[in-house]
Amino acid sequence: MKGIRAQRIAFAGTSRLTDAFPAAGARLLDGLLLPALGSRALARVFTRRNRRAMESVRAFRRILVIPDIHIGDAVMTQSALTAVRDFFPNAQVDYAINRMVSPLIEGNPDATRILPIFSSAQFPTPADVAALRDLIETGHYDLCLNFGTFLEKRDVAGRGQPFVSFLTHTATVLHNERDRGTINHFSYQYYQFVRGVFSMVARSVRPDRYEGARTTHGDEAIAEASRFVAEAGLGRGGPVVMVNPDGACRFTLMPFENQAALVGRLAASSSDDTTLVLGAGHTFAGIGERLVATVPPPLRHKFRIIPKTMRLEAYAALMDVADAFITGDTGPLHLAAARRYSRSGRHRFRNQTAVLSVFGATTPRMSGYDSRQPGFLAANQDAPSWCCVAGSPCRNITCLNKYFKTCAAVRCFEHVDVAGIADLVLSHVSALRARPAARRSGAPAVELELPPR
Repeated sequence: MKGIRAQRIAFAGTSRLTDAFPAAGARLLDGLLLPALGSRALARVFTRRNRRAMESVRAFRRILVIPDIHIGDAVMTQSALTAVRDFFPNAQVDYAINRMVSPLIEGNPDATRILPIFSSAQFPTPADVAALRDLIETGHYDLCLNFGTFLEKRDVAGRGQPFVSFLTHTATVLHNERDRGTINHFSYQYYQFVRGVFSMVARSVRPDRYEGARTTHGDEAIAEASRFVAEAGLGRGGPVVMVNPDGACRFTLMPFENQAALVGRLAASSSDDTTLVLGAGHTFAGIGERLVATVPPPLRHKFRIIPKTMRLEAYAALMDVADAFITGDTGPLHLAAARRYSRSGRHRFRNQTAVLSVFGATTPRMSGYDSRQPGFLAANQDAPSWCCVAGSPCRNITCLNKYFKTCAAVRCFEHVDVAGIADLVLSHVSALRARPAARRSGAPAVELELPPR
């Protein structure tokens, strides 16, 4: 895949620049790239290209939506399905996604078929590419909508296949970064992009109705989460705070010493009946247990570790028990921010989890959730969301593509306001104690039902 090779070279070069000149290099890259790649003129060029592609489509009966290959991308890109349905409610709309996350997307009312074809590799494997190419060849799609940054049309489709890529919206997204009042979250921009390209050739049959991300959960996953709730003794009258200490890569992982300070402060400053639930870690296996080991022994009784063997679908259901969820920029962030539904309809989630995300390298408005700041998308929960950005001398727009960065030194988290993060969460759960009726108003799923708090 030539596109991946080219990106590796380009982003390695930007990494070397900021290694040598952290602050000056970051200013130079932002000063050059944001105006050039985010220009209105370039956006108009891409618009004309997309118009030609859309005008070549003879019908809109069969449409394939291809998100990027990772878990969070499959959650966020569901908004594109909704936008397709805004124009073509009777079309067959297929969704090709990461196999691990597919149980959480099954049941989306805007998808005709969920096609779990991608592995959980960092980049598309040859098998992933071959599976997608075969799907496109045999699916006879009238249009493919591609939201991936690692795959190009030439990798997976023939020349005659109508194919529109979200990369053509890059100029608009980069321009938005200079307008702090514009919501620039990927999920929202995916929705607006699809509405924009379809409006070139058709009229919508329903108005703009962006509703945020969602996940659906099967009864078995809810029961698995419920067993953990019972075994861990969660919710016995006190708050529950979940912490995801894991990360997708070293540029989005809060340093261990900062995380240790955070969980230590949460344990020391929270009420005696507070339970702190930590993930065991997958990319950085064992990080949960190592963090608990840094806490003074008299406080360790507050902690519970989610076993690594818990399925992702159950883990996402378990989030509903949490009054607050703390994480970096990684897949579980988007699972926590999504509105949770029961696939069978027999259960009802609270959807009252406050979401706090801590950002290092990546661009916060594009992936983070905040209900306070203008230009941010709020989490799809009946609770506040906060996006906290660590201090970094070299953060710049090229950090957006974290998987291609090769910086020798990780300066993404040179300053983390641990006290501020802990205080935000603890003040929220303390305020919930003063509103017991409000907390009971949204009952958890039946199996996850907890005693009144």
